[in-house]
Amino acid sequence: MRYAFYSHGGSQNHGCEAIVRTLSSMIKKEKPDSFLKLYTFNKVEDEKAGFPFVDEIEEFNYSVNPKNLNGFDKIKLSLFSKISQKKADEFYYSIPCRNTSLKQNDVYISVGGDNYCYGDGHVARAINKKLRSLGKKTVLWGCSIGEEDMTPEKIEDLKGFDLIVVRESFSYDALVKNGINKNTVLYPDSAFLLPVDEKMNENFEVREHTVGINISNFIYPKNCDENYPAKKAVFSLIRHILDNTDLNILLIPHVTRNNACDCETLGEIYKNFKCDRLELVRGEYSATEYKSIISRCEMFIGARTHATIAAYSTCVPTLVLGYSIKSKGIANDIFGTYEGYVIPVEELNNSEYLINVFEKFYSEKDKIKKHLVNFMPDYIKKAENSIKELFKI
Repeated sequence: MRYAFYSHGGSQNHGCEAIVRTLSSMIKKEKPDSFLKLYTFNKVEDEKAGFPFVDEIEEFNYSVNPKNLNGFDKIKLSLFSKISQKKADEFYYSIPCRNTSLKQNDVYISVGGDNYCYGDGHVARAINKKLRSLGKKTVLWGCSIGEEDMTPEKIEDLKGFDLIVVRESFSYDALVKNGINKNTVLYPDSAFLLPVDEKMNENFEVREHTVGINISNFIYPKNCDENYPAKKAVFSLIRHILDNTDLNILLIPHVTRNNACDCETLGEIYKNFKCDRLELVRGEYSATEYKSIISRCEMFIGARTHATIAAYSTCVPTLVLGYSIKSKGIANDIFGTYEGYVIPVEELNNSEYLINVFEKFYSEKDKIKKHLVNFMPDYIKKAENSIKELFKI
C-alpha cells in the first residue's frame, strides 16, 4: 500500500515535523512493507529534518497562486466566471494541483490539522477534489475546527473524507453537530508519541528550577508597539517572574521559519531583559531536540500547540496561551476543563490578570504534575491506537 502525506508546510514548523515523524513511524511499525511519500511545500526543510520512515519526498506547493496561465486555462476561467464566481474560484485554485505523480499513491493523508481553522478553505477543497477525482482515499489527520470556522463549502468538503481523526473533543463535537459524523473519530494528536532526543541532555543544559516560555506572533504581531495589550502583559509577566521568584527563564522557539519565526518574538524579549537568569534557545534544533529541552523544565508557558504537547506528554505542568479551539479542547480532554490551564489570547489584555493566573498555576504545579503523571500513559496509548483507524479504510 502506498500512503502519501500532503498539506505539509515544512519541518521548520516543528509541530508539522512532529506529526509526520510520529505518523510515519506508526504506519511503518504496523505495516513495514508500506511505501510512504511526503508532499511538502519545502523539501529543503524536510530533507534537513530527516524522516527515517519516509521513502520519498517531493516538493509540491499547490497553495501558490497560478502564474502564466495558458490560453486554454484563460478561456475556461472566463467561461466559469460568467456562470458563477464559485465555479471560477474552484477552477482557479485547481490549477496548481496538477501533478501526474498523484496517480501513484493509494491513500492520501492531510497532515495540515489547522487548515480548516483559517481562511475560506479554497486551497484545501481544490486538492481534495483533485485527489477524489483520481479515485483516491482521503484522510484528515489530527485536525481541529471550531463551530465559527464552519461554512457550507467546508462542511461539504469535510464530508468527502474517508476518515477524519480529530485531536480534541471540542472540534469533534463541532463536526458531529454539523453532520460530519460518518467517518469521524476522536484520538489524541500523534505528536504525543514523539520521542525525546536523549543526546540533548549532553548537548544542551537546562538549569534546575526553570520555566520554559514560548511566545509566537499569534499572541501579538511582529514589531507592534510596546503598549500593545498582549505584548505589555507578556513583558509584565517576565518582569514579575524575574523580580518575585527565583525561577530561571528559558525562551524556547518551536516554529523557526523566516516568515513566522518564534525567534524574532522571543529575541525581542531576550534583548529587553538582559539577565543571567534568562536564556534564549537557538532556532536550529529538531522537534525531538526541542522536546528534550522542554521536558527538563519545571513548568512551561506556551503558545504553539505542539510545544505545549511536548510539555504535556513529558508531564511538565503547562499553562497555555491559546489562540484557537485546539488549545481549549486539548486542555479540556486532559484536565476536564480548560479554565486555569488556557488563557485565550483575547483575554491577554490585562497584565495583572495574566500575573494572577500564573501565580495560581505556579502554586498548584506539583498537583498538576501529579495529575499528568497519572493521566498521560493511557492518553498516549490512545494516540498510539489511532493508527488502527487508518487501516480500516
